[in-house]
Amino acid sequence: MVSPRQLGVAPHAAHDRDDGPAKSGLHVGPTLSAVIVLQIVSAFGIQWYTVAHLGVGAQADALYAGGTLPQIATAFLMEPLGFVLIPFLSSKPAADRDRAGWPLLCAIAAVSSIVALLLFLVAPIVVPFLAPGLAASTAALTVELAQIQAVGVIGAGCGIMLMCLSQAKGRFVWPALTVLICTCGGWGLLVVGLDRWGVRLAAWVQVAIVTGPVLLQLPVLAGVAQGSLADIPLLSKDVWRRMRPLVAGASYHRTGFVVDRFFASLLAPGSIAVLDLVLRVHSAIGRVLNHGVVAPIVPRLARLASEKSWRSFNALWRERVWWMGWLSGGVVLVLFLGAFAVHRLDLLSPLSRDGILQAGDLIRMWIILMSCSGVVLVGGINHILVNAFYAQGDMTTPAKIEALTYTVGLILKGIGAWLAGLIGVATAISAYYVLNSVVLGAVLRRRAVAQLQEQPTIQANPLMPGELR
Repeated sequence: MVSPRQLGVAPHAAHDRDDGPAKSGLHVGPTLSAVIVLQIVSAFGIQWYTVAHLGVGAQADALYAGGTLPQIATAFLMEPLGFVLIPFLSSKPAADRDRAGWPLLCAIAAVSSIVALLLFLVAPIVVPFLAPGLAASTAALTVELAQIQAVGVIGAGCGIMLMCLSQAKGRFVWPALTVLICTCGGWGLLVVGLDRWGVRLAAWVQVAIVTGPVLLQLPVLAGVAQGSLADIPLLSKDVWRRMRPLVAGASYHRTGFVVDRFFASLLAPGSIAVLDLVLRVHSAIGRVLNHGVVAPIVPRLARLASEKSWRSFNALWRERVWWMGWLSGGVVLVLFLGAFAVHRLDLLSPLSRDGILQAGDLIRMWIILMSCSGVVLVGGINHILVNAFYAQGDMTTPAKIEALTYTVGLILKGIGAWLAGLIGVATAISAYYVLNSVVLGAVLRRRAVAQLQEQPTIQANPLMPGELR
């Protein structure tokens, strides 16, 4: 999320020469580090503030269950789009990449608007099936909140496109900063109006957080030659061809949160809110780590793969796996020690507000947080491995692996819910992430060995495994 110039290297060093990871302009600089820390704090803070004011009960369940439909659209379309657009745009010459920006944005905005409208219309029919354990009044509120949050799909689609375009140009800080700005702005709205307007304001704030960055990132299209709208069919066809295997896979294994909320809706009131808050915290941390450690290397991986520079390619993703492993392990340790210290120092009571959130609720959240820590521990590693496959143009192998491990995860979630309730579901989620990481890593490592055997000669400026920092 930082450009080479901002990281203290020559502007073209990261993109124009095969200098290996150590000289690719990928060192995490102070600007990116500051944004990472602030993103973690803001992402956790806004979710915590919402639950602390609404309480662990029906309203919080309705808010998070209402977000299921928009998140399904994100899993089916937006996430695959993000995986495809970065290597797609990075592999193009600068002039062609700039010309593709405006037509792609228009196409994605149109598709996102249609999807948002469909979600709005089907919410009254679909939502009761997604969370069957909710009381009638809570289910009605959930439908209303789902229709509100469906509007955010438009902003999410356009935001992903602009973020990918910026990252393909080597600009990583500003896209992350726009999300931080909008998150803090949304937090301010909640502080001012949550007590007055309640859970509906919280739903609109979710929309604002994903839509605001689009307005702030629009200048990335300024000052460049814009392509014609007549280019939309050709570009859309090319992008869809790359997305199709991912969308097919996403229809199965990228919707685990639907199963999670289904099981949680059958448990005690507030279970959806607790599990979703925990997963949002882990996902927010993982997203920040991915932006800081993974996002800067995705364009680089795409270029190395297109050049068939396999020695540097494999050295780069292996280096980042080690980085991510140490970082995510440290984050999990900090979460554990911090929560343990808060408990031992009896700081839980001041964290509750007017009796809405009790100390017992906080202890329960901490247990679920640690049971689900595999999301942070290996989620970033999974992201690196998947992007290494995608950079090579292989969209099907990760989908097949994730479909297999997801099936195992579904069985584990059912067993976990039956034996240990919400803790069992959270533990099963961690197990799924670990299993997926192990299988992805084994397959990619085998492919790396085969690639090096086929290309035994030493390339220019290679980075051998022993030289990794």
